[in-house]
Amino acid sequence: MKGPIPATFVGGTPNPLLRRRNPLPEVIFLGRSNVGKSSLINCLLNQKKLARTSSTPGKTRQFFFYQVEERLLFVDPPGYGYAQVAQTERTRWIRELDRYLRKAEMLLGVVLVMDMRHAPLPIDLEMAQWLAESKIAAVYALTKSDKLTRSKRAEALARAKRDLTFADSGAITPFSAQTREGRDEVWQTIESWLQKSA
Repeated sequence: MKGPIPATFVGGTPNPLLRRRNPLPEVIFLGRSNVGKSSLINCLLNQKKLARTSSTPGKTRQFFFYQVEERLLFVDPPGYGYAQVAQTERTRWIRELDRYLRKAEMLLGVVLVMDMRHAPLPIDLEMAQWLAESKIAAVYALTKSDKLTRSKRAEALARAKRDLTFADSGAITPFSAQTREGRDEVWQTIESWLQKSA
């Protein structure tokens, strides 16, 4: 997968379950604002600007959908837990996300994105545990791994392995959109989800 992977933006909506779209398997990318979700998606697709990034964390209000190779959809929802967003707005996002995760019939799995430079916050751990308890397939992508020294990286990875130890928890994968570390591993996980659903 050295060249750009065919993918197109097919729309956005604040209510993902109400949007009519092709009945393709879906992978959703979850994480707090400013952890690099859009950069991760662009890296996976070998494209620079397909997934929409924002210089203002918490600005995104919609679930964005990208059709990949006419065989699956990537779903990029609003980041969760950003403090400058009004509580009522955060509550609505969480409600829509909860509905989507419980009722999206074509959901293959979740890429849970966390910044490797920082310890997972309680909201990250709660999301990871909820996914595990709900038997929703997940992989934990620890972004910005290139910004850590070797020793700090080892400490961060050990911390993640200690904190994310739930029954049925996902694999932990360091990821860098700059060096492309972890790209193949995340794709291998997504491909395994596709094979299981076939």
